[in-house]
Amino acid sequence: MWNSAILMRSKRIWQNPSYQRLAIALVLSLLLHLFLIGKFYFEFPDLTENRQLIEAQLVLRKPELPKIQLQPTLPKPAFAPVKAQPVVKNTDAVEPEPHTPDVPVLLAPTELSPPQPTETVETINQVNPSDEEPAVESMPEEPSITINPNAYQYVETTFDVRTDIEASVDSNAPGKAKIVYELLPNGEEYQLKSLMEAKGLAALVIPDLLQTSQGFLSSTGLQPKHYLYQFGNNKNKTFSADFDWEQKQLNLHSEKGDHELALVDDTQDLLSFMYQFMFVPPLRNMQLSITNGKKLGIYDYSFEGEETIATNMGNLLTIHLWRVGDKGDEKTELWLALDYQYVPVKIRKTEKDGRVYEMLITSLKTEKPVN
Repeated sequence: MWNSAILMRSKRIWQNPSYQRLAIALVLSLLLHLFLIGKFYFEFPDLTENRQLIEAQLVLRKPELPKIQLQPTLPKPAFAPVKAQPVVKNTDAVEPEPHTPDVPVLLAPTELSPPQPTETVETINQVNPSDEEPAVESMPEEPSITINPNAYQYVETTFDVRTDIEASVDSNAPGKAKIVYELLPNGEEYQLKSLMEAKGLAALVIPDLLQTSQGFLSSTGLQPKHYLYQFGNNKNKTFSADFDWEQKQLNLHSEKGDHELALVDDTQDLLSFMYQFMFVPPLRNMQLSITNGKKLGIYDYSFEGEETIATNMGNLLTIHLWRVGDKGDEKTELWLALDYQYVPVKIRKTEKDGRVYEMLITSLKTEKPVN
């Protein structure tokens, strides 16, 4: 009777939904604790709405590591880069421009060998021969310098010498000069002589300035052999230079002694360079190696433009050139006559101390070679 009452009471309690949920929570809590300990694994049977009892089977198993599921392999894109065998470069082919990294390279529909699993090589896009750029023609070699075959064989020029460059052409000049160029009868050698003299009372105190140049007429124009610069009888202002073209050696002589320098091709002296333009026109070579008997220097010439100058011979159309020596050396300016084979018709020199000497043509005598 007692047991029957207890059973009936227990049945009523169990049928209470609140107690059912409490019982389920206790069972789940127990299972969760056992799972965290890591020694047990639980399997639950399927639950239905009409089932009131829950049966739990406790299964003792060894813990297993969770299985790692690999991500599914993505399908390859429709246009994937293809590794091709090395292609021999064609020297006439045009190199492709670098492509954008995130854009796959589309190869031309040509036959390709199977991809090689070996080292990666750079793929070279083939170029259709019809699309090739025309071959670049090699630049023609610059023609060798040909000297003027009709250069004068004789030039005699007289000048007025002034220190006041603003003076009128008709004014009385304190000095005079004469330059004579002559090609000797053998047609192979030349000689140049320049003499500058003071006039009047000035001649008593100002010595003459003499310059001479002798040499050969070569395939490049004048080739000096000996040069002399002599200012009066003052040995300290006398200099000379000897050109040894075979040994490529320049020998300079002065009162202080002699010394040797390497001779640069096409070197001119202070007198011959002014008449070299008669054989090789200006603007063909605006850098010259020149010696004044004391030293050898490389001088760059600047083109100032064309100028018409007034002279006793009338107006002359000229090309104006000038150069400045290194280390503040003297400045030399030339006006070359366009109508007279670039013969110098005006020469101006500015010394280190600022003194200026200007030679302006008064007369010109020329002779052309006999054909």
